[in-house]
Amino acid sequence: MHVITTHFSADFDCMAAMVAAQKLYPEAKMVFSGSMEKPLQDYLKALHPPFHFSRIKDVDLDQVTRLIVVDTQDPERIGIFKNLLGKEGVEVHVYDHHMDVANPLKADRSVIRKRGSSATILCEELTERGVELSPEECTLMALGVYQDTHSLISVSTTPEDFYSVGRLVAGGADLNTVAEFVEARLNEEQLGVMNDLIKNLEIHNFNGVDVALCTATLDYYVGDLAVVVYRLMELENLNAAFALILLESRVYLIGRSRTEELNVAHILREFGGGGHTNAAAASTRDLTLVQAREKLMAVLNDKVEPLNRIKEVMHYPVISVKAGDTLEQTEKKMTRFNLNTLPVLSGKKPVGIITRQTVEKALHHKMGRHKTEEVMAPEFAITTPEAYFKTIIPTIIEDKQKVVPVVNPKNGNLVGIVSRGDLLRILHQDLSRYSTGPYASLLERGEVAVKHVKSMMAERLPKEVMSLLYTVAEVADRQGVSAYVVGGFVRDLLLRIDNFDMDIVIEDDGIQFAKALGKELNAKVVSHQKFGTSVVCLPDGSKLDVATARTEYYKHPAALPTVEMSSIKSDLFRRDFTFNSLALKLNGQDAFTLLDFFNGQRDLKDKVVRVLHNLSFIEDPSRAFRAIRFEQRLGFRIGKQTESFIKRAVKKKFIEKLSGARLYNELVLILKEPNPLDCLRRMKELDLLQFIHPKVLKHKKDFEVIERVREVFSLSRIVHLVQDCDEGHVYLLAMLYSLDGREISRAATKLHLSQKHRRRVREDLNYCKSRLKIFKNKNKLQPSEIYNLLSDLSPEAVLLLMAVSGSEQINKYIVLFFTEYHDSARLSLTGDDLIDMGIKPGPVFKTVFKTLRDARLNGLIHSREEEVALVQNRFLGA
Repeated sequence: MHVITTHFSADFDCMAAMVAAQKLYPEAKMVFSGSMEKPLQDYLKALHPPFHFSRIKDVDLDQVTRLIVVDTQDPERIGIFKNLLGKEGVEVHVYDHHMDVANPLKADRSVIRKRGSSATILCEELTERGVELSPEECTLMALGVYQDTHSLISVSTTPEDFYSVGRLVAGGADLNTVAEFVEARLNEEQLGVMNDLIKNLEIHNFNGVDVALCTATLDYYVGDLAVVVYRLMELENLNAAFALILLESRVYLIGRSRTEELNVAHILREFGGGGHTNAAAASTRDLTLVQAREKLMAVLNDKVEPLNRIKEVMHYPVISVKAGDTLEQTEKKMTRFNLNTLPVLSGKKPVGIITRQTVEKALHHKMGRHKTEEVMAPEFAITTPEAYFKTIIPTIIEDKQKVVPVVNPKNGNLVGIVSRGDLLRILHQDLSRYSTGPYASLLERGEVAVKHVKSMMAERLPKEVMSLLYTVAEVADRQGVSAYVVGGFVRDLLLRIDNFDMDIVIEDDGIQFAKALGKELNAKVVSHQKFGTSVVCLPDGSKLDVATARTEYYKHPAALPTVEMSSIKSDLFRRDFTFNSLALKLNGQDAFTLLDFFNGQRDLKDKVVRVLHNLSFIEDPSRAFRAIRFEQRLGFRIGKQTESFIKRAVKKKFIEKLSGARLYNELVLILKEPNPLDCLRRMKELDLLQFIHPKVLKHKKDFEVIERVREVFSLSRIVHLVQDCDEGHVYLLAMLYSLDGREISRAATKLHLSQKHRRRVREDLNYCKSRLKIFKNKNKLQPSEIYNLLSDLSPEAVLLLMAVSGSEQINKYIVLFFTEYHDSARLSLTGDDLIDMGIKPGPVFKTVFKTLRDARLNGLIHSREEEVALVQNRFLGA
């Protein structure tokens, strides 16, 4: 394992250098050794750049073989990674611009240059190697250079820093972003004022709001004190602060706030000042510094509106259901009290949440007598009576949890509940103050996160794909409909995976739109009226799927869905996983925006496979297999709650209701994955293999056969054993290899294999097993014997034989069969030649050709003339 790290108080230059270093060491993990400065945290939260960092706790120091340290060479500043220095087997590389270090760490490779920033050094290294940077990477590196060089005006700035910035701007660096996150450093006088303010800083709580008060006395004028206060807030991570500064006979008051609960302009009007909600100032000659401070505290105590606590808005007693109640009982209670969401209790403690939507779907699938705990959501947030009401806003708005149980912190018992309606009532009093806050887009757009991605698309997609999307947008505008590209295309775009298989969804008549698009592109259109879908066959041979935005319901568990026209949100809700529910709007005023109704971006970032609702695997059990495919292909993990839903579907045998054809289709897709072995192991963990046959891959040795099949394929690709091979079929044969004939027939029936396919499976397995016995009973074989044993087998059966033989000698025979004997067995003489030689057509032809082939393979003859001579001597008596 290789690790890139930096000093324990990371700034922009640190992170820029880390990201750039990963371009030089692409296999390395980026790990911060300590904390990050606030501006860097703000940058990550605001822009969500596509950089992945690992946590220290996820790094096993014993596995590290190379440590790359950037922006420091001080061993005391890299935290636990200091333990790797001097360790045998660990190579250390350093990139730094700090020249005067008392005890620099010892490194195998050191790149230490006099530059204004480490980002400049890494920019030079990348330029020298011809490594290209994305616009996001260029922007981050420009931030690093600008921050450490004080916007290129520090005395430490070098000509190379200017050159690097020029390259970065040419590469797409966004200087507006640089200006937003980089401020000029404080001068010496301002730093002196900040030190005084910090020494005298006190935190007071006014009606639930923490406010910092700090004072300083100056003997002479110091400019830009507001910048000092701003930097103080950044340094101390304050949400609200007032600075009182005495200069000669006047007290200056400067207020800053980042919280909606405190309007600093209202406060400082009491001192004759004013300003904005989050930034204001005042001054007074009538009060001493002590008097001004006392008056400010009195005003704050009077003006800061007390925050609501949970106990002031929660409902009690709580209508709830028991975990053991049937779903019929739960539905009756919801109807009786006209409630859509209820907490589920075990004793007096909440253990889940159940919604009407989940209950109604379960009843539709005739699960009325099942227990509520079987379909409830077991993961949920709780709160306590003394907590401030604002703490549950993210839970209700961002996490879309409709009710929040209130528990006694001492025993966990339910004491109340807060609903989404309670939240709306509180916010209604002053909803306008959220119009520019962190929840604005969620409130205005029906709880959907929106992000503009046009520049990202232009960067990551080929020009012809972007041109096609522009055409789709233009046709949609002319038709007066909204067009979206959805699903895997959007997911893989965000993951930087090439996937140009596009699904277009139209909020209107998708078939009419497809016809208009086909006319525009001179393409053939094939439509399916029942499902509201069309396929646009483009002139270059590619296809574009177009569908009407639709919702769907299932008439019974595992049924194919019945669809109805609907909105884009409903269309996305029917998708299998959250990261497949993302959509890009292509036209209109908000063209090229990313719509995320169900936290798909979050799950992509967290690398989690998560379903959209509790009955997902009951309605469509095939999603359990797809969850495994995505988990293994993308290196994600199935979420804890989603995994519990799979286990419930398995336990209740809902997977059995999946048709054999659909089960086989999912199995084929798994066997075509780059690494089907890990998928099959995961299927075994989740007890999904039983639905093929209870004995499939039951033992460790069965998985060893699958592992050897993978090794055989690796060998086959290297030495070109087989040109065209159905790898999925070989894996299927390996899965069934340990079963007897009756068990194989049962598995084939379960998978709904055709008679032709069953015969192929049965023959391949029988041939493989019979040939293996013959090989093992013979010590040494002639080439002709090897050829005659294997030539009747399909290539897939022969490769399976290699996997199950357990013999180097047998596998050597098989390699020779593919690489040499196939060519050696080709004959020059044909049937016509034999007739010309006087041999009458009939069974004798087979004998003649076998004799010739055996002689060729055993090296007894080598030419057409020798073939003729052999026929004449053996069959014509010449």
